[in-house]
Amino acid sequence: MSYKSILTIWDGKDSSVPSIRKAIRLTVEAGGHLHIICPAYITIIQTQSYPYLDFPVELKAEERERAEKNAAKLVAEAEKFATEELIFFSVETAVINRDQLSSLMSHTAKFCDLTVLPRPFGPERTETDEKITEGTLLASECPVLIVPDEDVGHREEKVVIAWDGSHHALRAVRGALPLLRKATQVDVVIIANSKRTVLQAEVSGEIATFLARHRIKVDVNILPNTAAKIADIIRSHASDLGANLIVMGGYGHSPMREFLFGGPTRNMLQDCRVPIFMAH
Repeated sequence: MSYKSILTIWDGKDSSVPSIRKAIRLTVEAGGHLHIICPAYITIIQTQSYPYLDFPVELKAEERERAEKNAAKLVAEAEKFATEELIFFSVETAVINRDQLSSLMSHTAKFCDLTVLPRPFGPERTETDEKITEGTLLASECPVLIVPDEDVGHREEKVVIAWDGSHHALRAVRGALPLLRKATQVDVVIIANSKRTVLQAEVSGEIATFLARHRIKVDVNILPNTAAKIADIIRSHASDLGANLIVMGGYGHSPMREFLFGGPTRNMLQDCRVPIFMAH
C-alpha cells in the first residue's frame, strides 16, 4: 500500500510552501501522481448559488479577468514547484467562489489516497481554509495530512499515535500505514481515564497487535490526564519524543460542537508544530 494519488492545493501563500513541498516529496517516494488545485476567487451575489464553472451574467468582466490572471500565475508557480522533481502531476485551475471551494476539494479527494493541506489557522489563513480542511476530512473519506507553516521537511521518523479506540483513530492508523512502516519509532499514546482503565488496557493491546502484524513495533504509553486540554498532553509528549508526525482521528464529535466548545481536533490544529495525519 502506498499513496499513488495525492491531492494538494496551491494558493500562493508563503505558509503553503511547506505543504506543497511535502506533497511533492511523498509523491516522489510513492512513485505516484500529484494533483494540484489552484484557486482564484471571484465575487458572486450571495443570494444565488452557482456551480463553480458557471458565472452569473452580471459578473463584471474585469472581475473575471482579474481572477483568471491570478489563476494563471498560481498555475505557473505550481508547475515550477512540481517540475523540481521527476513526478507525474496535473494542475487544475479553479476560478471559483470561496464558499464552493470546500465542495470541490472534498469531491476531488474522494478519488485520491491522501490529501496534503496547509494548517488552516494562522496570520495568512481565513475561514475558507477552515472549511476546506473540515469539508475534505468529513466528506471525502480520504485521510488528510496537515502541514504547519514552519515545517522544514522532516521525514516521519518518530511518530505519535493519539489513540482512543475510536473508529476515527483506527481509520487514521490504517491510512498512515505507509508512513508508519518507514518510522524508526512509533509511540501509541492513550490519555488515562480512571473509569475506563480496563477498556484502555484492552484497546492498547489490540492496536499494538494490529501494528505488529504490519511489522511495526510500537511503545504504548498511558498518560495521566493532567491538563485541561487533551491536545496539550499529546503535544507535550510529541515534543518530549522529538516526534515529527502525529496520527489521530479527526472530529470525534460534530464539527459544530468542536467549533463552539473546542475539541482535540481544533485544539491540535490551532497550535500545530509538526504534521498531523487525520482521518474521520
